[in-house]
Amino acid sequence: MSIEQIPMGALLGWSGDDPVVRAEASPTTPLPALGLRRGPDVAFVFLRPTHVHGISLMLRGDDALLHELVTAPPFATWLTQARTKGADGVTLPRTAEGLRWLLPEVRGRWEFLSTTHAPDVVAPVGTVELDAGRGEEIQALLDQNNPDTDGQPFARPGQRWVGVRDGSGTLLGVGCCELETSGAPVLAGITVVAAARGLGLGRGITAELTRRAVADHGWCTLGMYSHNDRARGIYRSLGYVVQAEWSSGRLG
Repeated sequence: MSIEQIPMGALLGWSGDDPVVRAEASPTTPLPALGLRRGPDVAFVFLRPTHVHGISLMLRGDDALLHELVTAPPFATWLTQARTKGADGVTLPRTAEGLRWLLPEVRGRWEFLSTTHAPDVVAPVGTVELDAGRGEEIQALLDQNNPDTDGQPFARPGQRWVGVRDGSGTLLGVGCCELETSGAPVLAGITVVAAARGLGLGRGITAELTRRAVADHGWCTLGMYSHNDRARGIYRSLGYVVQAEWSSGRLG
């Protein structure tokens, strides 16, 4: 089978409504995807623009077909075009880390999760909406308790931040939902101060953000570092399903 150029607006249908494509591929990205199909198996690569990590390649599909795809001459031409669009990172399936010439060093292993289920968990006592005037307060909490987060308080329009305050007004935890460049709702910055962990605040914040996202968009997504087993347990208890396990780093 020959390698196909797939317009970004057609990639979701071509991929069989893959939730990864729905969440990560922007229809307005000015470079078609490349795809290869053999029987029921597919492999494809597309440009993934992000709010925080720039533009990267994202590879998805059968490992053997992926290897065939990225070693074929059309991919070399496509890769040159991708670099001219600013691509300097790559994300590929955990099982495809052997493609060392694309990903010479893994800098992060993470998972993509999504749900269409609105959790029935009650929001914690003290849950409040946080507006842009609380941006510095949120950032201080993140800097002290979760410095590696992708959460960027009010860096872009349309972010919804919620928090939990104790009786004295001290902020104990926060979380955000915003739209990816694809239009998918994604959670970020879910953080609880060390002294308040274990009280269910993170789970409650996640549930509150997820409820609104599902009501407004029909689903909700998030990414988490794979070493965070505690967070994975919380997300799965709220109905999230792991859709992909990724390895990421600089483009070789």
